[in-house]
Amino acid sequence: MLDWKNTGGWTVLVVDDEPDNLEVVATVLSFFGMTVKTATDGIQGLEQLKHLTPTLILLDLAMPHMDGWRMYEEIRKIPHLQQVPVVALTAHAMIGDEQRVLAAGFDGYLSKPVNLPTLVQDIEQAIAKKVNGANTQDTPASVENTPQAPASQQAEDVDKPIGDFSVKEIPQ
Repeated sequence: MLDWKNTGGWTVLVVDDEPDNLEVVATVLSFFGMTVKTATDGIQGLEQLKHLTPTLILLDLAMPHMDGWRMYEEIRKIPHLQQVPVVALTAHAMIGDEQRVLAAGFDGYLSKPVNLPTLVQDIEQAIAKKVNGANTQDTPASVENTPQAPASQQAEDVDKPIGDFSVKEIPQ
């Protein structure tokens, strides 16, 4: 179990082929006291894992030489890494990508660009979503869950023209 209140003892492996992403994410995580190791592809990442058992792995999916999908499969074959959380940190942000990542077994999903001020909190929430079995479907909120405007902001009982018609709004 990860101790989110005491990240100072963590070691995080960040694997991403984009140098700017590596630098920015490593800097933010270092700010929280984490030791950060980096790799630019899956081959380098696996090489690092021969000598390292990180607390957490952040893994880009689209990289040269060995992508994150393949690296994830290899990580899960290594006995001492079975319980290490692996979070996809990716530009794959289309509808269904998160579900595909979680269905593949990743412990969390974050899309790029990351929100730097909330990066650690976002990682925690991504992992919690998977652990708690939260519904990650991209579905609209139900009507019952749609927030209502405060009474002071709701429309009064007035006629509102719509095109050539006029309808009467009824306050809720």
